[in-house]
Amino acid sequence: MSADLTETAADQGADADYDAVPVGLCVISRDLKFLRVNETMAQFNGYPVDDHMGRSVSDVIPEFVPAARQLMDQIVHTGEPVGPFEVSGETSAAPGEERFWMEFWSPVTNEHGEVVAANVAAVEITERKRLEREKDLALAETRRRLAQQTAIAETGQLAFQDVDFQTILDKAVAVAAEALDLPLTKILAFADSAEHLTLVAGIGWQAGLVGSAAVGIERASQAGYTLQSNGIVIVENLATETRFSGPTLLHEHGVVSGMSVTIAGSDGRPYGVFGVHSTEPRLFDQGDASFLISLAAIISNAVRRERAKAQSTLLIREMAHRAGNMLQLVSSIAAQTFRHSADPDKAREAFNHRLSSLARANHAIAQQGWSDTRFKTLAEETLSPFAEKIEMKGNDVLLPPELSFDLGLVLSELSTNSIKYGSLGRDDGVVTLDWRTVEAENGSRFEAEWMDPMSSGQAPASDKASGFGSKLIHQLVDRKWQGTIIVEQGDQYRMRLSIPLPHASEGTSGTFAS
Repeated sequence: MSADLTETAADQGADADYDAVPVGLCVISRDLKFLRVNETMAQFNGYPVDDHMGRSVSDVIPEFVPAARQLMDQIVHTGEPVGPFEVSGETSAAPGEERFWMEFWSPVTNEHGEVVAANVAAVEITERKRLEREKDLALAETRRRLAQQTAIAETGQLAFQDVDFQTILDKAVAVAAEALDLPLTKILAFADSAEHLTLVAGIGWQAGLVGSAAVGIERASQAGYTLQSNGIVIVENLATETRFSGPTLLHEHGVVSGMSVTIAGSDGRPYGVFGVHSTEPRLFDQGDASFLISLAAIISNAVRRERAKAQSTLLIREMAHRAGNMLQLVSSIAAQTFRHSADPDKAREAFNHRLSSLARANHAIAQQGWSDTRFKTLAEETLSPFAEKIEMKGNDVLLPPELSFDLGLVLSELSTNSIKYGSLGRDDGVVTLDWRTVEAENGSRFEAEWMDPMSSGQAPASDKASGFGSKLIHQLVDRKWQGTIIVEQGDQYRMRLSIPLPHASEGTSGTFAS
């Protein structure tokens, strides 16, 4: 270092307070070596003052070398000061922590007017930047929550208006995408067969999927897992998720993070699942979860209103139709029961039992407003006197009310036969009722199996051609619903029913003969 340059640096720092001021000060030569450093600047850099002298910027704060070289070139070229300006980075004083400074660079010249070094003054503003950042984050959070609350209010208001139900679903997925700033949102509806969920509304999915795509309800899928959970399901990274694998629909769209929650139905059976998804890593907080839960609750209320409106219309029409049919059915049961009975008391007992079964089946379906009925509810109501002796298993299937009523009568006859000949007449006997829906070439079918362990060779009344139970079951299953009945008899009695499911617009033309 030349004597002139040393003297110049000394002149610039001749003030006795140079080391004491709370501003970082230093002098840097044109080749980026420290000529003088005060205590404050040394603390910024994380080295003692003596460790700076004669050392290059690249040795002390290597992260700042590119910016320092650019600033020095500018000062040498123009001879003008630069700043104040903001710089940020890490130093040895706080490794791994980003810090911020406001700096001012001014040229140091020799007696010939040549720039030989630069005076640097720096004030740390890390704390101020932190407060500004927190303020900005708080403001952004406030705006986000306000957008979510506005979306909830708008969707809720729409749900109480007399608008098409699909419009409400479309509004919900749209506001969820906007308020949460997510590319993919969806509402999945539980199919009547309870075997899958259908994508009924959504944002961001490939063309043609909304209205047709199906998602499984098995626990391995996120939607299936959500249906079996009591609360909201949050996924941070689908690729590393261990609770479930996620359906193909999510993987094909590159989903990484997301949330899902069950949409409650009107009768204890879920309507479906509300899901929101991100194609980038995303952390969802409690506010985001509460927002999605609120939207799901709005949809749930809309489901109840839609169902109540449909039930009201259907019930008025069905009451008139059902009254005539019920009288005809009671008359037929009475005629069949008393016609060939030699014992009036037994005939009266059988008639009363059948009326009670008919009443229970009617009550189960009336609770649903004579609309599509949960077969599980129907079976539990009809077979309630034997609840502890019957094992039931099957999907939460919805069936048309007329078919549900007739199946209630079938179950009643099977239970009556089991009391006389099978397991329900024994203290330790247990009957199994299993059901499902299956897809066939000509449409969906409902299948049920009644399995009753019993003594070999002891045939139940329902399998006797002349028995009333047999006539009733065949009248309903074979003639009225064009179904099939398969009976297996050996060490146990097994009856399998298979009935084609009618479309919503189709009626039934079969009658019960006296």
